[in-house]
Amino acid sequence: MTRYFKKVDRAVLISIRPTFAEKILAGEKILEFRRAWASNPVDALVIYASSPRREIVAIAKVTQVHEGTPTALWELAREKAGGISRRQLYSYFRGRRFGYAIEISSVLRTNGGLNPRSLFVNFRPPQSFHYLGAQAYAKVIEASQHYA
Repeated sequence: MTRYFKKVDRAVLISIRPTFAEKILAGEKILEFRRAWASNPVDALVIYASSPRREIVAIAKVTQVHEGTPTALWELAREKAGGISRRQLYSYFRGRRFGYAIEISSVLRTNGGLNPRSLFVNFRPPQSFHYLGAQAYAKVIEASQHYA
């Protein structure tokens, strides 16, 4: 599986609450919901679990990006392990006519988590997502192999 992650054209770093990150790691959540998403195709997500964890916990393959109304995204969540309650989803998309569900697979866990401050100078967690350049992504892959 590690071989796949080396052959990525575009990756993003996303910040996720630790409870949702754990659901992804446990295979209970294959959809990550976003109010805004990348205009360019994305092949992989580097998943940063936010406070209190504050670590990069996984890398996941993006298999598809779904765009739709909150109602359509809720139906998708019910069908495909959304890992979120109806109330949480509607609250998250309140005031939005459309949103996104990023479908993921092939999750590569970073054993124990990676400290992003040791990988990136002046690291700041992204509000939504942050594109990673080839060198930054390579650092994450290399560090993941050392600890996984």
